[in-house]
Amino acid sequence: MDTSWIVAAAESYDRVADRYVAGVGDGLDNLPLESALVSYFAERIAATGGGQVVDLGCGPGLLTRHLASLGLPVLGVDVSPEMLRIARRYNPAASFVEASLTRLPVADGSMGGVFCWYVMHHVPDDDLARSFAEVARVLRPGGQLLLGGHVGDSAYVKTEGYGGLPMQVLFARRSADAYVERAREAGLVVDATTTLGPDHPATAALLLAHKPSDA
Repeated sequence: MDTSWIVAAAESYDRVADRYVAGVGDGLDNLPLESALVSYFAERIAATGGGQVVDLGCGPGLLTRHLASLGLPVLGVDVSPEMLRIARRYNPAASFVEASLTRLPVADGSMGGVFCWYVMHHVPDDDLARSFAEVARVLRPGGQLLLGGHVGDSAYVKTEGYGGLPMQVLFARRSADAYVERAREAGLVVDATTTLGPDHPATAALLLAHKPSDA
């Protein structure tokens, strides 16, 4: 596996971490539909046996804090040490680890949920199936997935952001069906997809899925 994109993403988000936090607010501010679905995600985890949730690509931990406020024990995962430094400041009681979603330092079947919020657009096509396989691997039977992400039909390398700071990260807009297909290939059951836009802050889709109880 070519890991150069992981290194580039880590360096890019290290560079922009402070400005990123200043610009994103609390993450779910003024997004009532997304907030309701995150609450539903938490309810589904409780109803199917509970357990810890891994927040993939947690960034500065703003949504990690939101998940914890819903009563979920959360493990935040990100490739950027600077983002994790900020996340620990916002969430002193939570656990965080530096890792890529293509190789999670988490035991098989140990997670009640996986929360993956606007992260998969950074993953190259060649590593997308591997990423979904990791999600499926760490979920316990009955475990829940909530994925949110940009959708469309374009891909480019983002070379600057957050006030003109240099970056080097893939920005791939795929169809919602592409994510549904990868989830099903990984052995997950897709429960629902919701497409947002074009008047939404970003053209995006939300996907709810679970790992079968007999898996």
